[in-house]
Amino acid sequence: MQQAPATAQPDPPTLPPFTALVAAWGEGPQVEAHIESFKAMRWPGAELILVAGGKDDTYARAKALEGDGVRVLEQKPGMGKQRSLREALKHARHDLIFLTDADCLFEREVLQKLFAPIVEGRYQAVTGGSRPLPSQAGNPLADYERAREVTFFANHPAESDGILGRNAALTRRALEQAGDFAEDVPTGTDYHLAKKLLEAGHKIGFVRESLIPSEYPDTPRSYLQRRRRWVKNLLVHDPQKNRAALIQSAALAALVLLAPVWLLLPKPLGWVLLLPALAALALRYRDMLRGGASLRTLLRVPYFTVLDQIGVLGALWDYYDPKRRRKW
Repeated sequence: MQQAPATAQPDPPTLPPFTALVAAWGEGPQVEAHIESFKAMRWPGAELILVAGGKDDTYARAKALEGDGVRVLEQKPGMGKQRSLREALKHARHDLIFLTDADCLFEREVLQKLFAPIVEGRYQAVTGGSRPLPSQAGNPLADYERAREVTFFANHPAESDGILGRNAALTRRALEQAGDFAEDVPTGTDYHLAKKLLEAGHKIGFVRESLIPSEYPDTPRSYLQRRRRWVKNLLVHDPQKNRAALIQSAALAALVLLAPVWLLLPKPLGWVLLLPALAALALRYRDMLRGGASLRTLLRVPYFTVLDQIGVLGALWDYYDPKRRRKW
């Protein structure tokens, strides 16, 4: 009886050594989960350089888990994210640099997908997306943002004009040409780095399949804080490009927030002024349905839409207030 030829087994995926640079401030127990997820990957040659600090015990928690590829440096008050990354970079051993946040969890498959365009020589800088932490399943606000991102990621072109600082990779050469974090950047470090990469002539590849687990805002306060910061940073780092669009967004936000007033006006004027609010709500529901939002989330869409508009107006307030403009 003739023996069947052995089936060729595919080669295991290449796992290039990399250095992860992370700034952690006031993360508490989350920094432990972050470090443990890195170690759980068992990625040959990988190293995590964590610059940790805060008024809590973040540094002590991280320091206790040092070893097995993890190095912990202390982040002093006032250093901020940019200076912390600059300090971490001094200790990096590898040519492949991964940037993420301390409230994210490492996953081997996520990083493999992100690194692939660099390993294949197609790009020297790439960025991916994110998704809520498993522990946030069922939270309507986290689900709301996730569902909106499904549409955003699906329609995103193959190349990006920005990077997501919690899921980005680049070569040492590209980082060096972008300044090696040399400039002090009080807020919007991701926007600044992307701008420097583009100025240096590097295209930024977008890897839509790479979604790192990350802590999403799950309370109105944390959601508004992050949204205000993100929108404000668009103006801080590229005012010429973004000012007109954000002023239009602010005008729309005002119309939406004043919707109850429009109902009191005589028809048809009141109904005409109400149209922007209805259109904004319709777009949100479209994104929710495309993103597979839960029923609990769908019921809260009007409220979350109001939060979005407050965030836009708050961001403009922060930008035009010199004391708040550079605040994280």
